Amino acid sequence: MATSAHIALYATLVALGPSVALAHPADEARPRAMDDEILAPPPTYKANGVTVDEHTGAQVPLDVAFKTSDGKATTLGDVLHGDVPTILTFNYSDCPMLCSLQLNGLSKVLPDLGFQLGGQFRIVTIDLEPDDPKVARLRDRYVAKLPEAQRAGWTYLTGDAASIRRVAESVGFKYVYVEERAEWAHPAALIFLSTKGTVTRYVYGIEYAPAIMQESIFKAGLSESSTAVGFMNRCYHFDPEASSHARAGVLALRLGAAGFLVLLVTGFGVMHVVRRNKRAPGDA
Repeated sequence: MATSAHIALYATLVALGPSVALAHPADEARPRAMDDEILAPPPTYKANGVTVDEHTGAQVPLDVAFKTSDGKATTLGDVLHGDVPTILTFNYSDCPMLCSLQLNGLSKVLPDLGFQLGGQFRIVTIDLEPDDPKVARLRDRYVAKLPEAQRAGWTYLTGDAASIRRVAESVGFKYVYVEERAEWAHPAALIFLSTKGTVTRYVYGIEYAPAIMQESIFKAGLSESSTAVGFMNRCYHFDPEASSHARAGVLALRLGAAGFLVLLVTGFGVMHVVRRNKRAPGDA
């Protein structure tokens, strides 16, 4: 019967396996080890409308109007002026978690790059919240960690919804406003731009290997495209209707697994009784 018990346990785990996978739909938003970042991700990621379509070689619109964190009117072209490459990010001040993880990871790797922020490359963060009055607070949260000489190299921009979306669509960065949560669901991606404002690479994740960053900055400076790297994280939100269907599916799978287990145990019980009855006449 020990062998039968093992078979029953294995069958139960197999039957329950799919329900466990469905019970955690946000698992793909969990970070992987940096070793995984050498693998190129597929060109498109989708979840509840949150998508990155890689537009390598695309030109960002330089005429889009924005305001800097200190309220000064500017254009994206003005900000990207000069012969240095750019790391472009999309974040917002009230992001519950992902923006902090991404921007902290970016801040953390900067001292190890061997390139001077503000001298050999720049960072531009576009606030996803239209005309966000907290953009200065968002900037100060991360720029304050930098040496004084490098702080001007990281620009935070805010603008109207059309301006933000125009730039985001040009690089394939798609996001969704979750009204019931008052949050923006979005991916975490560093988008490298050449000195002319064309997309050269996408680096996904919330932690960044210095070697990957160095290579990405160097090739962006040469206007050379590179294969995307990293594992994409995103702010994940539940569609209530989709979640109810998922819960129903999980319940059905679990009920099916339980029924299968009952049948399996009953079958082994019947076999055991039959074998015992067959042995009974000889024993007498």
